[in-house]
Order: sequence, then structure tokens, then C-alpha cells
Amino acid sequence: MQSGDFLAYAPITKEIINSANLLKSLKINVLIRGDIGTGKKTLAKTISQSSLIIDAKELQSEISDNAFSTDFDTVIIDHIENITNIDMILNWMANCGLRIIATTKQNELSPKLEDFFAIKIFIPPLDERKEDIKPLANKFAQEAAHVLGDGKTKPQKLIINTVQNGYSLRQSVFFSYLFESINEGEIMMLLEKLIYERLEGENNYRDFLYLFETPLLRAAQKKYKSQLQMAKHLGLNRVTLRKKLELNDV
Repeated sequence: MQSGDFLAYAPITKEIINSANLLKSLKINVLIRGDIGTGKKTLAKTISQSSLIIDAKELQSEISDNAFSTDFDTVIIDHIENITNIDMILNWMANCGLRIIATTKQNELSPKLEDFFAIKIFIPPLDERKEDIKPLANKFAQEAAHVLGDGKTKPQKLIINTVQNGYSLRQSVFFSYLFESINEGEIMMLLEKLIYERLEGENNYRDFLYLFETPLLRAAQKKYKSQLQMAKHLGLNRVTLRKKLELNDV
């Protein structure tokens, strides 16, 4: 199920989409909350496709300078929790004649702000709506294939990271496509750039050794399972291996 760019396959997100579709024709102020990457702005655009999206701090600055103007009848205020002059913003929202849709990652706002919004929608994190993960990953995969690949080649396995919901999922899918074509020389070039920018002080060799050792140990751990096999294939004795695993927090 999809409405606009917002994908909904889990029961909870299907309910959210149904609510959003009902709100399209109603001039009701809406507050959308959820963690980073849960799709708050996407849902807001689903409710009102013809709208202005503006960061809360930028809006506050423009209102303070009497410089805000828009031809849209709906304003989507992103990160409304960053408002500092609440009374000024509330007065403006109450008298501007515009429909207000706001997003926030906070569980609670100022009571005055909370009271302004007649409808509040909460978008759960992806790990609580697992049915949405695969369709969303496939959507990002199509985007990554177009941007980074030939539009046809697909990695053998997509990297799935939902720590920051859709934000980290999109990033991990793009990495999957990037790693499919990157070569050793390009990896070395990236490492060289990273190390060059951070070189300072003393003991640099020891400080940056983890950039090689940690991924090597993690890869060996995944491939060989037991420490006995790891030690054999890495050419280390088991005591040295255990020390390196501990030092690299593997």
C-alpha cells in the first residue's frame, strides 16, 4: 500500500495512511511525531502535497523579521521542537490563516504547542513495523541502482541497517550498491583521505591500526566462526588473537 511516497505494509502504517487520506480534505492542524527517519515529512507531504516545508528555526527567524511569505495554503514546520519563542509562533499560527502541519522527534512539546494541534499522529520506528522494511529497502535499491549502478545490477545481498529507521536504511542500501563496484584502490584512497585529515600528535601508527585490524577480525569472525579457525587462517596464535579481539572490541 502506498500513498504518495509513504509506504505502508504494516498494520499500524496502513492505519496511519488511512488517517492521512482522510485529513487531505480537512483544514485541520496536524502534529506528526516519530524518531529520525520514520517518514514524518513524507507523511506530511502525503496529507498536503501543495505545501511549503520550512525548518522551525528558519520560520521563527523570518516571522521575527516580518519577512515570511508564501503562496501555499499549508505550511509544514519541520522540527517544531526547536522553536524558542513559543508565544510568538503560536500567535502567528493562530492568525496566519494557513493550515499548519508540524513534525517533531520529541515525545512531548510545550503544553501550549500540544494544545494547538487538533490531530496528533505517531509513526513508530521501523523495527516495530517490520513489514515496511523490505518494500522500503526495495524502493531505496531502485533509487541506488539508478544513481550508482546501471539500473540492472543488484548486490548479492543488501545491507539492512534500521538503527535510524529510513535514514540509515537508505544509507545502508546505497552502501550495498557502492561496495558492489568499489575496488581495492578506491578503498585505499578513501582510507588515505580519512587518515590524512586526522593525523596529529604521536603514536599515529598505533592509533589508526584499528582501521585495518577491526574489519579484518570481524570478517574472519563471520567467516570462520571459531577462534581456532580464525587463528589458523590469520596466522596468529590463539593468545594473540584473543588480545586483538579484546582490544578491537570484536
